[in-house]
Amino acid sequence: MKTIKIFLFSIVIIFFLGISTYYYEIYIKKIDIKKEIEFEKGENVGEFLNKIEIDKNIFLKIYFRASGISNEIKAGYYKLDKEYTISEFFNLLKEGRSEMVRVTIPEGFTVEQIKAFLISKEMMTESEFQNILKDTKFPYITPNNNFEGYFFPETYYFAVGSSPKVIIKTILGEFLKQFPVEKYGKTEKDKLDFYKKLILASIIEREAVVDIEKPIIASVFYNRIKKGMRLESDATVNYIFGYEKRRIYYKDLKRESPYNTYRNHGLPPTPIGSPGSVAIKASLNPASTGYYFFVATYDGTNTHHFTKTYREHVNYQKRNKNKPK
Repeated sequence: MKTIKIFLFSIVIIFFLGISTYYYEIYIKKIDIKKEIEFEKGENVGEFLNKIEIDKNIFLKIYFRASGISNEIKAGYYKLDKEYTISEFFNLLKEGRSEMVRVTIPEGFTVEQIKAFLISKEMMTESEFQNILKDTKFPYITPNNNFEGYFFPETYYFAVGSSPKVIIKTILGEFLKQFPVEKYGKTEKDKLDFYKKLILASIIEREAVVDIEKPIIASVFYNRIKKGMRLESDATVNYIFGYEKRRIYYKDLKRESPYNTYRNHGLPPTPIGSPGSVAIKASLNPASTGYYFFVATYDGTNTHHFTKTYREHVNYQKRNKNKPK
């Protein structure tokens, strides 16, 4: 009889220990989770947990199955950046409290295009955008509060309801992470030199499609500048028209504007869009070539043909312009 009592008492103790351990693991113990991750509609929740690398937690699995919460998790982007209890973690997914909005800024986009995009996403108003830039202190050159070139092209994830100031600060902050002022703008002279290279990078970004060609196109522009030639970039002319033209005509090249590099020597006064890291690095470290001209290859590959003389340039166009692609 005594043995049975001891056995039953042991069972009760083990039961309560199990309950206590379960309660501790689910509601008290914290798990450090730092991930930006997407949970897609219809995705297997087990695979989602595997991506977060917490699927091996036995108490999580028990809670996961016992609660039936798997059918209540909301699809979306989640930024997990702190310690959570298992209960907090699943409630966060259930309530969608860290649902993220995905924002991709394409390479070459202008400030106006980026502003229009953010407004279309209902992430801010035009006045908010303008006022935030007006109050933003930025370590690099921004003539007349012109931030062209500094909205770094990248995919960003913002929590739903993020303030416009946080959004703009994050995008501009990414530029500073990629090209820290401590490295590229130690002095005012360095900042001016970097700004000129950023302007050229923005032209390279708009002229080149294939990344491998960007250092070569950079060399063409540097060679032309060194020789006192005009850049004669169609991209700078199209910037005047807000990039709405699919083709630049000869009449467009006569347009009076400081951005028209067919009429003016040197660089335009500001960047003509947001260059990506490849274009900026190409401007900082151009290839060494003897090229002064380039033109599309007419073969549908988005590549260019480079030449050293104007005669070679014209002859190539005559030979290839009407060839079938």
